[in-house]
Amino acid sequence: MDFSVMDSYFYALVRVLDAIYQDEALEDILYFIVTLATELTGAKGSTIRVLEQGTFDLKVVSSYGLSEDYLNSGAIDYGKSIAEIIQGDIIIINDFESDPRVQNITAARKEGVQSVIGIPFTVNETTYSILRVYFSKTKVPVQEEMELLGALGKLSCMAIEHTAVNNIA
Repeated sequence: MDFSVMDSYFYALVRVLDAIYQDEALEDILYFIVTLATELTGAKGSTIRVLEQGTFDLKVVSSYGLSEDYLNSGAIDYGKSIAEIIQGDIIIINDFESDPRVQNITAARKEGVQSVIGIPFTVNETTYSILRVYFSKTKVPVQEEMELLGALGKLSCMAIEHTAVNNIA
């Protein structure tokens, strides 16, 4: 990977940290994160979903590049996804056409997505999140991309937790 790409990754992470530190609105920070995840990996779109304890609802808290129809389509099996999120398993679906976890292939085709990387995070002891990045073609991520997505996901957790702490204080 060349230095200009790594410089872009570094600069992006610094910008997100600055936004958290300056107490920008949570929805703006999360939107910035999904935008960066999409643009820096050449993806079609991305989402951050949150799962709160006691629910089986993966709520979209931010998205970029994907239609509302797709976000609400249930294209990926949420039952399996929830178990993978809680266990901390990274989800990589390289080919929506052949993976049994894809429940609504028609919605995926209509949206033009072919693969996804999902990285789960623990926000706190009762809340989990997942950063999903969707691609319009088969995607085999390189280590640097996975590290970037991991860092962006952790920063989203920091922003959520930071906002929760500030709202309590």
